[in-house]
Amino acid sequence: MLAIPLKSVVARLGLAAGASVVLVVGSLPGSVAAKPTRTQPGHVDEIVSQKASAEPLSTIRVIITRDQSGNNDSDVRDRGGSVVRRLQLGNATVAEVPASQVVTLAAQPGVVRIAFDAPVKIQDDPIDECCDRLQGVYPLAVDAVSQWNAIGKLRGTGVGVAVIDSGVRDRHPDFLGANVWDLSSKRVPQVLNGMLGATSSGQDDNGHGTFVAGIIAGRGWGLPGTYDYGKYIGSAPDANIISIKVSDSTGMAHVSDIISAIEWVAKNRQTYNIRVINLSMVSSMASSYKTDMLDAAVELAWLQGLVVVVAVGNAGPNATITSPANDPFLISVGATDDMGTRTVSDDALAAFSSYGVTLDGVGKPDLVAPGRHIVSALSSRYDTLAVQYPSHIVDDGYIRMSGTSAAAPVVSGVVAQLLQAHPALNPGQVKWLLTHTALPISGPGTGAGYPQVGAAVQRTGGGNANSGLVPNNYVAAAYAAKVGLSVSWDTVSWDTVSWDTVSWDTVSWDSVSWNTVSWNTVSWNTVLPD
Repeated sequence: MLAIPLKSVVARLGLAAGASVVLVVGSLPGSVAAKPTRTQPGHVDEIVSQKASAEPLSTIRVIITRDQSGNNDSDVRDRGGSVVRRLQLGNATVAEVPASQVVTLAAQPGVVRIAFDAPVKIQDDPIDECCDRLQGVYPLAVDAVSQWNAIGKLRGTGVGVAVIDSGVRDRHPDFLGANVWDLSSKRVPQVLNGMLGATSSGQDDNGHGTFVAGIIAGRGWGLPGTYDYGKYIGSAPDANIISIKVSDSTGMAHVSDIISAIEWVAKNRQTYNIRVINLSMVSSMASSYKTDMLDAAVELAWLQGLVVVVAVGNAGPNATITSPANDPFLISVGATDDMGTRTVSDDALAAFSSYGVTLDGVGKPDLVAPGRHIVSALSSRYDTLAVQYPSHIVDDGYIRMSGTSAAAPVVSGVVAQLLQAHPALNPGQVKWLLTHTALPISGPGTGAGYPQVGAAVQRTGGGNANSGLVPNNYVAAAYAAKVGLSVSWDTVSWDTVSWDTVSWDTVSWDSVSWNTVSWNTVSWNTVLPD
């Protein structure tokens, strides 16, 4: 899994801001000295001459710049044209004139220049124009693209995705049209502060978080001043990104940082309509999910209605699956190699993608998504990722990387699309739908396969993946303390507990004894440059 860190906030507005502010501007009249002395006709811009020559019977909309001698535009009317308006700039007249009269009009007294009044429009939304220019294969593999412009336009609109990582460089062009919620400053109440000496701005100083956020919700605007747009679009381009920075520039964080971030998300989920958590990280210690504290935090979020998507790791076949990917109450994601083709028939599990059985006998991963040679937003050429892998910078504003931490955000975007269509789904139902409508990928370690947005959205009925699962001991203890139960772990069958009746907002973590917990350092898997 691509694994590095995050913490800032980017809330995506919908397509009300669904167009770039970059304008395609036509030629404008130049400045002119008063009462110029000349013997030649006024200048006719080349594009006007070309249009007049190509379509001699047409009418052309032009801007006629005049000197200061004054004119009542009778020359336009005398030649069959009509005046649209007058401009103070350049003593100019906007007019519709017959193409056959352009040269004659340019020769009239006082006319200095005839320019084309070019159409000006807001830059087209690359998602609306999708998808001839799209170079990223992953949105196609999971059927995200077909839903962007289908009935309902499933783009993750309004759905918040919390990215717990290294931060997000919100100034990247692919995040244009977004409001910036900086969770590490005082601009937003109840912010998560002081994560491993992170800068007060919360901006990404590593690169991993921006990369992950772009895979989820990059808009594909491309670089300013170019027409190179629509090449790299996230699977849910209208989703809101809530970025919580937990690591420093080296990608370093601790389990306690991640737990604190998860607790913040759970507390503020309704404020920002957060429905999904993306964790592109794994811990360094193998343990049972029932006794692991990071797993406890993940389960608490899951049981409060947050779909948690986690990268399974980059340790290859028969790997030790560590927390939080070892937990059955979340969606763990492995990575495939899409071979750079739009067809999925040649896709196969990436050699680095972890798979295996947890200490509790649970097979992982649950799903897979493309995770090799993924191109996404580059935070800065001066951030750690770019400095370490300069040869992987693409089109100046993007970077190409591999890992299961690139595959996980693909699925997080899919979840956002599904929740836009069916907002009443709980996490267990979401996981059941995605695993039961997935497209199988041949070979071991691929779980249920590729999630398919369209199939999941259209599926009628379904089950709940939580059914029959035994919760983490700490979560169960918190529940027991809340309702006054006496817990014997060996004898209690938690299958019979109705978790739907629990108000998890009121769970008091203080009632749980944490004294026996070992706080292990999180191992952010190294980025895979190939």
